[in-house]
Amino acid sequence: MPVAVAVSTRLWLLGHGVARSPSPAMQNAALRACGLDWEYSIRDVAADALPGVIGELRDGAAAGCNVTIPHKRAVAAACDVLDGDAEVTRAVNTVVRTADGLLVGHNTDARGLEAALRHEGLWPAPGAIAVVLGAGGAAAAAVLAVLRAQPARVHVAARRPEAARALAPVLHVDPLDFDAGAVTLALSGAPYSVLVNATPAPLHDLPVDLGSLPLGCTVVDLRYRYEADDLVPAARARGLRAADGLEMLLQQGMLSFELWTGRPAPVDAARSALHAAVGRA
Repeated sequence: MPVAVAVSTRLWLLGHGVARSPSPAMQNAALRACGLDWEYSIRDVAADALPGVIGELRDGAAAGCNVTIPHKRAVAAACDVLDGDAEVTRAVNTVVRTADGLLVGHNTDARGLEAALRHEGLWPAPGAIAVVLGAGGAAAAAVLAVLRAQPARVHVAARRPEAARALAPVLHVDPLDFDAGAVTLALSGAPYSVLVNATPAPLHDLPVDLGSLPLGCTVVDLRYRYEADDLVPAARARGLRAADGLEMLLQQGMLSFELWTGRPAPVDAARSALHAAVGRA
């Protein structure tokens, strides 16, 4: 895979409304642990300003970037090359600027989620039936990760049925419709063993009845900030296995780090900094 040549020693997080992201704390700790005098910072970019920032990146203002909401699909369309999972999902969360100025788009979210679930002992057994809530870039990556566990079936549920249907032929999933109540009905009748929330919505806005889930179900919320009565705490209170998105944030970020620097990621140093940044013990 192409590795960024340090035309610049800057790395960015491109997103909008992401001022509270702990990614700079995590990535800068990893850079320091490797003795690299680079800087990772947030570029809060509205959609209409994104082409200009992509132009800066192409001109060498940064060695690469992470990409988060709402730009993952737009950045994918702007890249010169899509690698691996990015080509499948058409969503990019990592860009590497090569020595000759090409922008190579990667998606480390799926591998990051897989690594996080393995780290936490929650990797699903083959034959699982799964449902992923959402149909954006994060949802596509979550589906890809779950598919690697060789499930019996994966459902994708979205408020916009056309978005779920767009994922269906690419990722071989069954689309469902949030608003028609199909998810609630399906959850009450199917022995789901994996539920992934890949939306920014809290529990009270999700069509989920935790009481209908079997006790062996694993519940994953890709968000890492939530209230005490939200999906992960409520699932744990019911005795379900549950995980939030903090370890995934770490794992996908360290895969990005390795793409930019060509060095093994100092995962422990990055984890400590990430947990401190979000106030997690």
